[in-house]
Amino acid sequence: MQETLRKYRRAIRQGKVNPLVHWDGQTSGLLMDSTSADVPLCMLDFACYRLEDGPFTIKTREREFAFLPVNGQFEVQVDSQVFQGRRDGGPFAGLPGQSNASAVYAPADANVQLSGQGEMICFSAPAAGHKPPAYVQPGQRPNMSRGTGLWLREVVSLFSPEDVSTVLVGGETYSPPGLWSGTPLHVHDQHLIDQGQSDHEEIYYHLARITQGEWGPFGVQMLFDNDGLDQAYVIHDHDAFAIPGGAHPVIAGPNSDMLYMWALAGPSPKLAMLDIPEFAYLKKVGELLDSLTAERPRAALSAREFQRLVSESKLLAHEAHVLRMHLKQQGINIQD
Repeated sequence: MQETLRKYRRAIRQGKVNPLVHWDGQTSGLLMDSTSADVPLCMLDFACYRLEDGPFTIKTREREFAFLPVNGQFEVQVDSQVFQGRRDGGPFAGLPGQSNASAVYAPADANVQLSGQGEMICFSAPAAGHKPPAYVQPGQRPNMSRGTGLWLREVVSLFSPEDVSTVLVGGETYSPPGLWSGTPLHVHDQHLIDQGQSDHEEIYYHLARITQGEWGPFGVQMLFDNDGLDQAYVIHDHDAFAIPGGAHPVIAGPNSDMLYMWALAGPSPKLAMLDIPEFAYLKKVGELLDSLTAERPRAALSAREFQRLVSESKLLAHEAHVLRMHLKQQGINIQD
């Protein structure tokens, strides 16, 4: 978000503010408080709960909340309404292919009680109106494939002002081992809806399927813009990451698939993500990769056919080189 970036860019760059916070899995409550000077956010809060230590009572006041179960069984009571559910096997059960994600929405000026067994997270932000409590059940939202090749991932969107909430937008993204998310690079830093960009800050909560080992699995979360922000962070299971703005790609390490639960909030009434122009051509590369790798067996391409595809897609020389490398990775050679 433009205001958040302006406030925290220099502090993050100088290491005075760390956007990465690890949850110990034991201590319930706020992990990221947007009113704290140590948290590079202005609107979004993030909390984690170990439900067996409850019940927990929350007064939403002027904020709206989205509760997302990580694992186990839960009961969320919002005023007089009670929502019950479970997430057997945790967030990776059924993935890749089928998500068991769900969310409970609680509006402003409500009393909430959490109970159950397992882990529950929640995002909150100042509400922009009032909507009724809601439960988005597993399977109610489609799990969509996004990207291709080395930036293939699966995304399920659970709530937004277009349906459930007034401000919050959120869901989950699954990344296979070694693959990128947040690609092509995009930003949502300014309220320029007519130019395809909204003004939203964001939080990622990272989880890994495989957690054994002294070092455990890892990924890399990046955060950079064209005004001096240029950071990279090693991420592990149960790490939360605050995104004040800028580009924020993430890659899962090769030794485990990973998943991040996410939410955005901002003054813009609609989320719009603007692709960085110099990376936007990757969408064309992805379309060609999907078309060419769909053939079985995978046939080699002649240099003439490759050049025809490059010309039709209006790829520059360096962009065509990237396409050639991706094709080779997929087992498709260019024959001269």
